[in-house]
Amino acid sequence: MIPQKSRNTNNPGRPRSEPDAAHMDDDRRAKAAELLQGWTRSFADIPRASGKEVVQLRDSGRKVVLIDVRSTAEMEVSVLPGAIGADEFERRCRSSPEEYHDAICIPYCTIGFRSGLYCRRLLAGEFGLPAPDVRNGEGVVLWSFDVGTFEGGAHVLHVYGSDWDVAAAGFETVRFGARGHLAGALRLIVSLLRLVRSR
Repeated sequence: MIPQKSRNTNNPGRPRSEPDAAHMDDDRRAKAAELLQGWTRSFADIPRASGKEVVQLRDSGRKVVLIDVRSTAEMEVSVLPGAIGADEFERRCRSSPEEYHDAICIPYCTIGFRSGLYCRRLLAGEFGLPAPDVRNGEGVVLWSFDVGTFEGGAHVLHVYGSDWDVAAAGFETVRFGARGHLAGALRLIVSLLRLVRSR
């Protein structure tokens, strides 16, 4: 599975003035917010957490657990600072659930859909956490605008596919080819089946 790379640089062939580049970034952020709204419509009952809110919660001393629900291939490109993968989170829940009794659990993905499904699983009690504080993360694309830093200072992020390739200027983006989309669809089906089984 070879990911496709794209350079998100606001047309590097001709210099742009700062206001022009800023306007383009505003347009890209607006498109990302529109995608978030569309893809998370069915999770309207679950509170969301923006990147700025995550930073504020951490700065206030709250225990925030960022749970990356994306595939390993996506996580190998970059992750949010301090995040853990869903598999690791689930393992820790089984071995020491008390670790999360006062935590705010914030699953995230590219733009909020897969993490919304994961929120439903958390709220259904699938991982044994009593009354967890769960919020749906807005995803890596909006994080690139609102916070702009990734683990290890990475300036590249996996945006899953071309429809979601609207990261902030200055970030290189990677997306799946056809085989990656097929694998992603299969993972989504498995996640939906787990959600149905947990109800």
